[in-house]
Amino acid sequence: MSFPENLSKQWTLEGQLYACIGTLDLLSRTFEKGELDPNIFHKQHKNLLTSIVATRSALSEYHFDLDDFIEKENLQQLYPLGLEKLRKTEGTDDNSRNQIDYSQIKRLPAFAAEFVANAIELLDLLKLEAIATVDRILPYLDELFAILSQISVYGNSHWVSQDINQWIEWMDRKKPGILLKEDDLKKLELQVARWLSDFRRELNNL
Repeated sequence: MSFPENLSKQWTLEGQLYACIGTLDLLSRTFEKGELDPNIFHKQHKNLLTSIVATRSALSEYHFDLDDFIEKENLQQLYPLGLEKLRKTEGTDDNSRNQIDYSQIKRLPAFAAEFVANAIELLDLLKLEAIATVDRILPYLDELFAILSQISVYGNSHWVSQDINQWIEWMDRKKPGILLKEDDLKKLELQVARWLSDFRRELNNL
């Protein structure tokens, strides 16, 4: 029995999304138990977030309904931590301006997926105060700045790019293994959330 090509592609993408959510859930639970090296966790975590954003972008062609998918696959009960990560890539539910427009993200899938994944991964890292060292945070800031420098509506003069660069310069003056103070972590966490929110809004101009 054969199925229409478009339907087959949609099912394949939905399968990929399901697998990413399940893997994220397992990865998060394993890390919370202290059974996974932080460096390995963050590398795999970011890769999975990037894959989720790219898959969601591809699914936008098929009028994909995320809420229906979550209910149909019983994701809230099966993979609550993985679903939490998925929700973070989507944006806040109470503010439509802060949600990703996946029909727009397809224009620059690599840049957009990488930026969103790096920002969310950085936000998660900043909440883990015991391992939020300068040498772990700086690579994310460098990547975010590099991505924006290649997007026309940002470049190096946009306030987000300048703000990221100021944080990079500030952290460059600190010792690599030093833990940031709680106040500094909270300030950076707030700024990263603002950068991500602005990026989601700017997708319409990409």
